[in-house]
Amino acid sequence: MKNSRNKFLVLFTLISTLTFTNCENSNELPTELSIQQKVALLEGSEWLLKGFEDRVMHTFKDGKKFTYYGTNNVFSETPIPGAFDYTITGNLLTIDLNFGNIKTYEVAFSCNNTIVKFYENGELNSELYKKDSNYKSCL
Repeated sequence: MKNSRNKFLVLFTLISTLTFTNCENSNELPTELSIQQKVALLEGSEWLLKGFEDRVMHTFKDGKKFTYYGTNNVFSETPIPGAFDYTITGNLLTIDLNFGNIKTYEVAFSCNNTIVKFYENGELNSELYKKDSNYKSCL
């Protein structure tokens, strides 16, 4: 009887050890994206302006922010004239809106990187939604 009990304890200990050492740590906090990763996400997608999702779209490419107008989610293939230059300044995104208007933003992604918010001096300035994503499930 004692031999069976010892075998059971050894087997139970082995199974418990394997079970708990193979578990992923689900309590890990997501790491904050670097500004370079944020810009890469911006450059990799088309972005709809909150409140004008069916009419205004932005893209970011090669240091320029482009704006497209549309109707009922159908956007022009050509951006409107007057792209804005953007650069990385430390951990911030700086956009030159021309004529001396330069804005510097903290950029924050949420909802599995389908929503991006631009904060200026700690206050929300604008919000964009990734086109053709499920961003609405997060609103």
